[in-house]
Amino acid sequence: MTAKILVTLVWIAVLIGVNKLFAGTDWAQYVATFILAGSYALLIDKVNKRTVRDSRN
Repeated sequence: MTAKILVTLVWIAVLIGVNKLFAGTDWAQYVATFILAGSYALLIDKVNKRTVRDSRN
């Protein structure tokens, strides 16, 4: 549970930073948000699998 919270907080910071970097171009913000959302979903899935595997041992 703690790992998910930390991953989410880091992801939020990265998302805010990228959105500020692309502040002038809307399309770049949309593309970056889409890519970051996909990477976040994959990362959370990996964290969930690791948590389930560790709890079984």
